[in-house]
Amino acid sequence: MRDCAGELDALPQTESTAELTDERRQGLDARFDAQRGAVTLKNLHEKAKSVERGLNAEIKTLEAARNQLEKTIENRFAGFKRQWPAEAADVDATLASAPDFLAKLDRLELDRLPDYEQRFFELLRTQSSQNLASLATHLRQARREIHERMELVNASLREAEFNFGTYLRIEVDDRNLPEVRDFKQEVTRTLDYAFVDDREKAEERFVVLRKLVERLSSQEAGDKRWRQSVLDVRQHVEFIGREFNQEEREIEVYRSGAGKSGGQRQKLATTCLAAALRYQLGGSGHEAPVYAPVVLDEAFDKADNEFTALAMNIFANFGFQMIVATPLKSVMTLEPFIGGACFIDISDRRRSSVLLIEYDEARQRLDLPEQTHDGATATLS
Repeated sequence: MRDCAGELDALPQTESTAELTDERRQGLDARFDAQRGAVTLKNLHEKAKSVERGLNAEIKTLEAARNQLEKTIENRFAGFKRQWPAEAADVDATLASAPDFLAKLDRLELDRLPDYEQRFFELLRTQSSQNLASLATHLRQARREIHERMELVNASLREAEFNFGTYLRIEVDDRNLPEVRDFKQEVTRTLDYAFVDDREKAEERFVVLRKLVERLSSQEAGDKRWRQSVLDVRQHVEFIGREFNQEEREIEVYRSGAGKSGGQRQKLATTCLAAALRYQLGGSGHEAPVYAPVVLDEAFDKADNEFTALAMNIFANFGFQMIVATPLKSVMTLEPFIGGACFIDISDRRRSSVLLIEYDEARQRLDLPEQTHDGATATLS
C-alpha cells in the first residue's frame, strides 16, 4: 500500500473544475475500459492521455458537424427569405432567428395547409382556367367587334365619294406586337394543362399563372404600360385606308398622311374623324346614332368650298347632326347641308345679338338679310 501511495503521489497533478457526475463517471469508465490492456498505476497517465485525445478528436468532429448544420440551417433561412420576402421581412437569416422561424412553422402546421392542397389543386384546375378562358374569349370578341364595326363604317364610306369617282375603305391589320404575342402564348400555355392530373405540370402552370397575375396587378410604370398594351385590343391593330374606284380597282393606300398634300391630308383626316366618331357613337346593335351632334367652332375658316362641301357630305352620310359656327364666306357652301341658321353679332367685344334666319327646305337655301355687319358670324345647324 505504501508503494501504491507513493506512485499516486508521483503521478502528474492536473486541475479539474468539472464536477464528475454519475453520468460523466460512467462515460469515463467506459472509455478507460475500452483501452487495450488493464489500467494500472504505471500506465494510468498514458491511458488518461489516450482517453483525452479521443475526447478532443470527438469534440472537434462534433464542432465541425455543428458548424455545418448551423450553415445549412442559415442557408434554409436565407432561401425562405428569398422565396417569401413578405413573410420573412421581420427576421434575418441567422441562427439567432431560429425561434421566429420555428414559430412561423408552428403557425403553418396549425393552419393545416397540406389538408387544403387538394382543394387548391382543384381551384387551380377549374377557377383559374375559367377566368383565363374568359379573358382570352373577351380579347377575341373585342377584336371581332372591331372588324364588325369597321364593316359598318365602310358601308357608309362606300356611299361617300372620297375623290372623283372613288371611295375610301378602312381595313384592319394586325400590328403583331411582341409583348401581345408573348402574352397570348403564356395564356395558351397556362390553359394547355388545365385539366391534366399531373402535379408537376400543375406546379409549372401555377408559376406561369402567378407571374401573369403579379404583372397584371403591378403598379409599376412599366407594367402599367405593358398591361395597357396587352389588354387594349385597339392597340393590337392598325387601320389602313385604301382608295378604290368604281371598278373596285385599288388606286391609293393610306397608312398615314406622310407624303400627301395639305388638301389630301385634310380630306383623309376628316374622313377618318367621321369614321372614328361613327365607331365610338354606334349603338350596341351597330345602328346609326340617334343623337350625335358635332359642334365645330370657326368651321372651314381656311378651307376651300370643295373641301367644305366634301366634309359636310361625309358627316351627313355618317348620320351626324352638324352645328357649325363659320364666317359668312362659307354660308353659301353650307346651305344644302343645314336645316336652320342664325347670325351672331358682337359689338365692342361686350354686346352680342342674335338674328334668326329662315330656311327654305324646298330650295335648301337661307333667306339672308340684305345687310350684315362685316364681323358677323353665322351659326348653322
